[in-house]
Amino acid sequence: MRPNPPVERGEGRGRAARSSVADAAPDRWTRWLGMRLAMGFIAVVLLIDVAAATHAVLIGFLALAPLFAAAVESPRHTAVVSATATTAAVGAGLPSGMLGSLDHLLRVAVVITVSLMAVYVARARTGREERLRRMAEIVRITQAAILREPPQYAAGVELAARYVSAYEEAGVGGDLYEVVADQDRLRIIVGDVCGKGLAAVRLASAVAGAFRQSAIVRPDLTQVARDLDDLVAREPTPARGATFVTAVLVELHEGEIRTVNCGHPAPILRHRSGDLEELTVSAPDRPLGLGGPRTPEKVGRWDVGDRLLMLTDGLLEARDSDRRFFPMPTLRACLAEPSVGRCLDAVWDAVHRHVGGEPHDDIALLLAERSPTAQ
Repeated sequence: MRPNPPVERGEGRGRAARSSVADAAPDRWTRWLGMRLAMGFIAVVLLIDVAAATHAVLIGFLALAPLFAAAVESPRHTAVVSATATTAAVGAGLPSGMLGSLDHLLRVAVVITVSLMAVYVARARTGREERLRRMAEIVRITQAAILREPPQYAAGVELAARYVSAYEEAGVGGDLYEVVADQDRLRIIVGDVCGKGLAAVRLASAVAGAFRQSAIVRPDLTQVARDLDDLVAREPTPARGATFVTAVLVELHEGEIRTVNCGHPAPILRHRSGDLEELTVSAPDRPLGLGGPRTPEKVGRWDVGDRLLMLTDGLLEARDSDRRFFPMPTLRACLAEPSVGRCLDAVWDAVHRHVGGEPHDDIALLLAERSPTAQ
């Protein structure tokens, strides 16, 4: 068997990190611009007030600068803007000759009061942002614990995986994948837990852990599916109804593909010729946890250079603004990229373009490519 090829280790995480940096850049730019706009606003108000002389007094408008700073700046920078606005409000009484008058003092008092409120708002906002940042980090760690990065190369197969969360609905959901390598055999599960929230996360973690154990000791995938059936059936039933898991179990051994489909979208095999083939079965088994007999494994073949895509229904059900589903023929071009990592990046880019933003459901993707082995 050839040694592990030095390609794309952690490419998905690197891509996510680059996206995070890109997303953070506008925030830094906004804060840089916010401080200068607030100070510029103070200067403009002072110039207009001086130009208007006694015909108009605009001191009260200086209170808007601290409020603007509170929306984007840190408490310290907001305090600087507030102090500048207060100083400008006091000094603005000199050109008009109103310094010390009751009207002037009342306007300065308004600026001071609003400035104090702005500093409080900035402090409360930054506190919330920090809590959200910590929660996002916890979600990231939780997802990494549940969805372990698959090996880059095992049993003559190159692998890559991606997990895309529905941003507005959940940071981590019930989609799962796991890869177990045993000598020259590779076993894979890709699944989707019915439901969202902590219960779905807990069940997804349990299924992935049970698969790691069962896939090593069981001689065939049908028995692995029965083990997972028993696990899901033992899980506590949530208040909203029964829990089940759709999943596809795949075994890759040299040129042979064995699958057991438990109510899950069929894997897609891309041949070297570019043709796509869905590894469907005449009657998929019921999802895990709903009981019933399990049909024997379906056996297929794949050649060197062929690619097998395992996915969850978040990809199939991704819709655009006209409620049209993701066009599956688009996968033909995506899966023709030069590496498995780039293939999945291309799939995600295509989904993003089709939806016009973030997906409305979690999407888990795992791509395997049969590689030549040493004779």
